[in-house]
Amino acid sequence: MADRLSSLSTALLVSCAALIPAACNTVGSVQEERSIGRQLDDTNASVSIKSAMLRSEGFAMNGVDVEVTEGIALLTGRVPREDDRLMAECLAWSSVAVRNVANEIEIGGDPGFRDRTRDAEITARVNGRLISDRAVRSINFNVETHNGRVYLLGVARNRGELERASAHASLVEGVWDVVSYVRISGVPTNLPARGERRAEACAGEANPGVDSGSGSPNSGPQLLGGPETR
Repeated sequence: MADRLSSLSTALLVSCAALIPAACNTVGSVQEERSIGRQLDDTNASVSIKSAMLRSEGFAMNGVDVEVTEGIALLTGRVPREDDRLMAECLAWSSVAVRNVANEIEIGGDPGFRDRTRDAEITARVNGRLISDRAVRSINFNVETHNGRVYLLGVARNRGELERASAHASLVEGVWDVVSYVRISGVPTNLPARGERRAEACAGEANPGVDSGSGSPNSGPQLLGGPETR
C-alpha cells in the first residue's frame, strides 16, 4: 500500500511539473503589448490636456472629449467655432507625452442625451465582440464612439488582428464608420518631427505646455502611424 501511495505521489508531482510551464505560458500569452509606463503617460496626458482646455479663457472647449492611447490624442466632440477646434488641437500638442493628434472635433451644438447613450451602447457592444474573440487581445484596444463613428486606438500584434477588430466594430448595429488609429507592433512609422506638427497646429505661436514643470514621460518617445479608415 505504501509503495502504491509513493508511486501515485511521484506521478502527481511529475504531472504538476509538466503543467506549471504550460500555465506560465498561458499567463504570458495574455500579457498586454502596452507598457505600464505608456499607460501612465497616456492617463496623465488626457487629464492635463482636458484641464488646460477648461482653463483656457476666451475659448469654448467644454464639449471636447480627450482620449490619449499609445501617445496619440484623439479629440472628439463639438465646439461652437473653428477657433475653438484649432486651440484644442494646439493644447493637445503641448503635452510632452503626445506623439500624434487626431482632431475629430466637429463644429456645432452639443449632442443630445439620446445620442450619447447610443454611442455608449455601441462602445459596449464593440468591446463585447472584441472580448469574445480569442484571436483578438482586447486588452490592447481602446474603443471610442462619437455619433455612430467608432474609433479604435491601441496596439495590434499584427495586421490580421487589426482587421478582425475593425470588422467586429463595423458589424455592430448603429455603426456607420470605423476609424483606426491603432499601432501595429513591430511596424516602423515615419512622421514629421513633433515640433513641426505642433508649430503647424498652433500657427507658429508659442503656447505654454500643459505639462510645464513635469519630467520626461515614463515610457520614452514613441511615434505612431496615421489613421486607417474602413
